[in-house]
Amino acid sequence: MWLPMTAPSAPKVDVAINVFKKPQQTAVTLLSLLEHSGHLIDRIYFVIDAPETEHLYDPLLDRLSDRVVLFVPRFHLWVNTAKYFRHFYRWRALRHSLRYQYAWEGTDKRFLLITHNDVLYTGDVVSLFLRNIETHIGVGYVGMCWNCPAKTAGVCSSETYLEYQPTEDQYKALIRDFPGTRANLYSRYAHKKAWPLPECRLNEWTCMIDMEKARPTTVPQGKCTPFGAMHLDIGTEWFYDVHQLGHTVIHVDDPDCFVHSWATKKNSGHAVLFDEDQYRAAEAAAEDLLEERYDGIS
Repeated sequence: MWLPMTAPSAPKVDVAINVFKKPQQTAVTLLSLLEHSGHLIDRIYFVIDAPETEHLYDPLLDRLSDRVVLFVPRFHLWVNTAKYFRHFYRWRALRHSLRYQYAWEGTDKRFLLITHNDVLYTGDVVSLFLRNIETHIGVGYVGMCWNCPAKTAGVCSSETYLEYQPTEDQYKALIRDFPGTRANLYSRYAHKKAWPLPECRLNEWTCMIDMEKARPTTVPQGKCTPFGAMHLDIGTEWFYDVHQLGHTVIHVDDPDCFVHSWATKKNSGHAVLFDEDQYRAAEAAAEDLLEERYDGIS
């Protein structure tokens, strides 16, 4: 059972954030994070994941000043699949263009907090995660269960993903009888073993990684796929790979501490990028909150 309490003598952590548009929501994310967990945060790795958009974030970067390590990758990979160029991960320019990878290799802290740029923090998420990570390689919201046949069948959940480990035959029967919204894609990202299931991941909108465990196992030091590589989804391949080595993650969700995609009715940070009205409404809501709580950002 996870406990939302502050860890005594908690260490400092670094933060990794990749940003694509959403400058007002990005400001809310980082200012609310620092409001509640700033005493435990050292550097913020701020990766601008699109060319010629750096100016959008100048006011925020001025506010954050020397906390920020700014990086603009050579390639804009966004959500394009990394499946077909995984053999090029040894090439640093390409590898550093994967989400969070520059921070992954740059941090000197044991723990790295990863966040989307559309999260509202209302509590001390760093203390929450430090308290609960224990011996796990990561902590956060586990699984995209809303897409998963196992959730539909009632045999698995975020809290119980370690308990449901089907055989290959059981897995095939599962997706036949309870096809999910992305079941047609599973064969493209098939693995030798059925478990973890395709929709299993440590959701990157808010999570923490134990770098002492993760760095030696993950490219470029280890063989596990980079955390930010897009296969079926961001983080799914890394999740599968580290579990083959015996690592586990712990599910922690606290809506009183963090809310993803808080400013849009779509409940999807990605989908709102393709709906101009929703995007503008979300940015306006973020701007209002910035004025109300943080004296604006301009």
